[in-house]
Amino acid sequence: MIFKNLIETNLRTKVLGKTIEYYQRLDSTNEESWELINSNQAKHGMVIITDNQLAGKGRNGNSWFMSPSKGLALSVVLTKAMPLNQAKLIPLAAGLSAAKALENRGCNPTLKWPNDILLNGKKTGGILCESRFSNGFVNSMIVGIGLNINENIYDFPESFDNKATSYAIETGNSIQRELICAILLTYFEQIIEDLKSCTKEWLKFCAHKEEFVKFRMNGRGHEGIFKGINENGEALIKINDEQKGFPSIIIE
Repeated sequence: MIFKNLIETNLRTKVLGKTIEYYQRLDSTNEESWELINSNQAKHGMVIITDNQLAGKGRNGNSWFMSPSKGLALSVVLTKAMPLNQAKLIPLAAGLSAAKALENRGCNPTLKWPNDILLNGKKTGGILCESRFSNGFVNSMIVGIGLNINENIYDFPESFDNKATSYAIETGNSIQRELICAILLTYFEQIIEDLKSCTKEWLKFCAHKEEFVKFRMNGRGHEGIFKGINENGEALIKINDEQKGFPSIIIE
């Protein structure tokens, strides 16, 4: 069970997490967040969190596995309008916040563009942002965050083929999920208050800067050297001596 008071005790935020909606189980925290927005029950900075997410979603239509009572699944509701160019950086900011929270607790996380969180080269978390926009502004955004915290190696499905890990596996210790949640939200609020610096800090955690990467775009395979990210958060990849920015690709 997630205890809201433990999250609130460790929060150091002005807005994020000041309202927390806890559910014992949900299909998806993102879906529940949209329902609250659609019924005018959502507040800016509200956090939707569950102890058991049954149908979590990842990027590109993938599913997200969560072990009941061991992982962390939450969504942050952002309802203040922001320019589209700023909103594009929110997924990076969320991934960076998760990495910094794990680092704060003694881990050495890295990030795979745009926002996969890795420990020892294995995936331990991911971000799914969904938004509604008009006239160049994002009017509402849901930031879904999933992190493997206290899972052991037997909790993951065989299909994961040793590609996933957790805080507990990598450190040998369990930890209060509420503490990780509070630290993450505190970092997230700090970062979104200064989004311009987000890209430089994100690069400090990048797992593949200046490395050869294979990626897919529009169903076709490509390859090149990952050079970094630009001010819009796009992946900069050098292909045949020409550097290009890519807003949406899948790095293998």
